[in-house]
Amino acid sequence: MKINIKASGVSKLKQRLQSQADHLLNMQPFWQLVGMYVQKQTIKERFDKEQTPDGTKWKPLAPMTVAWRLRRNKSGDMRILQDTGELRRSVKYEAGNNYVKIGSNLKYARIHQFGGNIRVSKKMRGFLHHRAFHVSSLIRIPARPFLGVTAQEHKRIIDMFRVYLKRHVFTGG
Repeated sequence: MKINIKASGVSKLKQRLQSQADHLLNMQPFWQLVGMYVQKQTIKERFDKEQTPDGTKWKPLAPMTVAWRLRRNKSGDMRILQDTGELRRSVKYEAGNNYVKIGSNLKYARIHQFGGNIRVSKKMRGFLHHRAFHVSSLIRIPARPFLGVTAQEHKRIIDMFRVYLKRHVFTGG
């Protein structure tokens, strides 16, 4: 005795499984979403609120920085890390198949993120000395971290991952 079983729709099932595998293997769209989200949060939560990723307020501008800014631009804009807006605008992301990088390509971004000593130009030193600020050739820049992910943002990224898997892998869309 012989039994023959014929399955219909196997090719359609194979196509759907292949589509799900392709989505699972190509995670770049997900990492792009994460990059956009973290970039937006960095601008909104760090620069707009002038705070670190953990919510600590950035150290205020030093009096000599305020004096220097007033000399250069009479507008009196004293937002921290936003003298020209270049650092804020430089926060970009790059997404790959299994990663996202978020940061700035500006040379001075690192000193603001981690803090450190910088050499003061003769022009600035002369101006500050004239204003009764006694400045050595090196001054300490406090760390004002603007890059990073909070616990709440981390949770949101995990939620985004669940939604991505549900939408693109488990439903095949």
